[in-house]
Amino acid sequence: MASNDDDPFGLDELARRAVEVMFGLLGRAQSLARAVLIFAVVACCGAWLLGVAALDGTGRFVWIAIGSFFAFVAIAAVGLATFRLAIVRRGGDALVGEVRTLIGNDESSERTVIETVESAEGAGGDGVVNMSKQFFSLRDEVTGHATQFAALPLAVSSITTFPGLVALATVISMGMLGLGAIFALILIF
Repeated sequence: MASNDDDPFGLDELARRAVEVMFGLLGRAQSLARAVLIFAVVACCGAWLLGVAALDGTGRFVWIAIGSFFAFVAIAAVGLATFRLAIVRRGGDALVGEVRTLIGNDESSERTVIETVESAEGAGGDGVVNMSKQFFSLRDEVTGHATQFAALPLAVSSITTFPGLVALATVISMGMLGLGAIFALILIF
């Protein structure tokens, strides 16, 4: 690592690089989340409306309840992911300081941050979900120091839970899209 009188171990530079990698991933994740949110709203609301139009009697009331529940879960999951990513983007200055403190605590934390940064930088062309996997070891390290930090646990948690939330929204939206197609066929025939 580079060294100078103010930062003999290059910890400030490493902390800045870690936050830059994190913000690069956050930007890509936000773009994906917006696309999934649009898909979830269109697929779930469209299927819900088609189901209400295609069904009658008890089937309609059951569909309203079940369809509303699944539409809410899909839209809320990706909405939560988007919201959490947006909050993390606002805490950039605090993140650099907290990463600096984390890596200054012990060699294990520093090694984990270095490995995360190097693997994430090396995976620059990979997808957002694949890149977020690089942060699981960092999440474990941060969890051990969670009471010491405010912004860092939220940032790492937002990145590591993002794939699950987006996958949940996508799977439910695809299911709703399939049901919407069935309801459209019922209406046509």
